[in-house]
Amino acid sequence: MDIAERMKGLAFIQVRAAREAGGGLLDFSLSSLEQLDELVSRDVSKQPAEPDMLAEVIGGYVGETIVRRLGGNWREDDGKPWLEMGGLQLDPLHRAYLRVTEGEGRSLAAYFRAVAKAKESGSRPGPGDLEDA
Repeated sequence: MDIAERMKGLAFIQVRAAREAGGGLLDFSLSSLEQLDELVSRDVSKQPAEPDMLAEVIGGYVGETIVRRLGGNWREDDGKPWLEMGGLQLDPLHRAYLRVTEGEGRSLAAYFRAVAKAKESGSRPGPGDLEDA
């Protein structure tokens, strides 16, 4: 299985988990990322038992939302998935990890908006710029 298929599979695990948690249907839109932010706030403890695994599933969903709405391609280096989008190198799994471990200040929806703005403006954010979104 290639990395794109693997990340798509993780994204659909998140869709199913959100539905089962009573969080509605995630549809790979900005509003679904806002829903996902709410679900994380509601259902994820401040110190989850397996933050890396949780971040991989959530990050897969965030990345697939970026791919479907803004474009881009999954890549993999040394087993670590990331997104390439018009010269930008994005790490939605890391953003999901920060959201899970650091809380609401690391909004998934804000990350998506920052990526969309960077794509629209054609600017290349500096290291860490998207992490602060």
